[in-house]
Amino acid sequence: MKRTVRLCGLTAGLLAALSLGACSKGSSGTSSPSTSSGPVEVEKVYFYAWTNADNMKPLLEAFNKEYAGKYEMVYEKLADARTMTINTALASGAPIDVMTQSSSFDLRQRADSGIYLGLKKFLDRDGLEYMTLFGNSIEETQNFDGEYYSFPYCNNINMVYFNKKMFDEAGVPYPDPDWTWADFRETARKLTKGSGANKIYGAMLDIGHPDGDMYWASIAQQKLGSFWYYSPDFKSTRFDAPEIKESLQFFYDMVMVDKTCVPLEEYTALRFHDDITAMNGLYSGRYAMWAAPVYGCLYLNASYGEIPPGTDIGITNFPRPVGSTGPVTPTYTSTAGIPANVKNPDASWIALRYITIDHAELFAGPKAMHPGYQFKTVEEANIFNDIIFRNHPGLDYDMAMKIMPLPRILVSRDNTVIQGQAKINDLIKANMSLVFGGEMSVDAALKDLKIKGDQYIAEDLKK
Repeated sequence: MKRTVRLCGLTAGLLAALSLGACSKGSSGTSSPSTSSGPVEVEKVYFYAWTNADNMKPLLEAFNKEYAGKYEMVYEKLADARTMTINTALASGAPIDVMTQSSSFDLRQRADSGIYLGLKKFLDRDGLEYMTLFGNSIEETQNFDGEYYSFPYCNNINMVYFNKKMFDEAGVPYPDPDWTWADFRETARKLTKGSGANKIYGAMLDIGHPDGDMYWASIAQQKLGSFWYYSPDFKSTRFDAPEIKESLQFFYDMVMVDKTCVPLEEYTALRFHDDITAMNGLYSGRYAMWAAPVYGCLYLNASYGEIPPGTDIGITNFPRPVGSTGPVTPTYTSTAGIPANVKNPDASWIALRYITIDHAELFAGPKAMHPGYQFKTVEEANIFNDIIFRNHPGLDYDMAMKIMPLPRILVSRDNTVIQGQAKINDLIKANMSLVFGGEMSVDAALKDLKIKGDQYIAEDLKK
């Protein structure tokens, strides 16, 4: 997908440091052939991510066995996925063959700065098509004027986890996988009870907290698709669109009118933006439903806290908008790319492909993450889903295996448009905190976002 973007946000010093390495090689990005006649040494391939080193051992062992005598993968653990942590590593001069990131905004900045190597030549050489591999939604957000700079190593598909015991006790049927947001709202009403400190809520979603996942925009994302708050030409916002008003009003009504969804004050105080705490709140009965990515099941492992006996957690599809023809599900990715100054691009490509496509079960699998690529068959899906869902005490494994392979339309929340985005996202966080804190109306918040968002975009386009 072609669209105009402007670079912003990287400091001049960091950009210079990053670009120096990217420009030090020839235009092809390949290294000069060796003139040594001595014995061939095993070449080290350095993979950077923030995953616990112990969880990386199966991946390293498998890769190093398959490429014994030629390549040795070395894992370097980043402290976290923060922008500065990754930028600092990229600018350090350390040998990095594959770098991961969780921010699509950061990815776009790095790609536009010449920090990452274009991958299309490798795809063409191997007879691969990005859209065929990863699907329309991911391709749309990762296509930078006809070039690709990363592969998604996971596809964080949103689902709803629910406490089956709470449903049983209330006599409420388990959710139909083809349910709507109206069904979700009514179910939350039936499961909400009590008051004060003992109140039990029907649902919990990350909505107004700055560290939340902006689930208030889910209906807008489902109806408007990728880049939901941008106009089709990316030169203005569409916060005045009825779909966005519908989406915000719906979740405002659940939280502030129905009072069936955990309110912002309680959400913040109990730190439900932390996934471990959020799953604990679900199985301990603070609320009956929790919207989360597929990997939410990981937090049923004993390593994240003692699972009470009798815990019985189900999983179902994310609700769809009323009137849609089938499940439409927001999703987002984390990605991996190759720095432009790598010593051996072919070795880096082999490692990147191994991690994200050939053996995603060794990297995404242990994280209980859906891989970035599309499954070709139900059988293939079931093999990987077994890796995701097995060995999580308290999870209804059979239900998870039945629900996950069902067809659904995916809508990527990855936003790789630069102009205005950083300031718009900050304003969204500020305004939603006020809306769900009862200090700002839905109409006032969206009007403010429209006026200022258009201004932010115009300012960036002039740079």
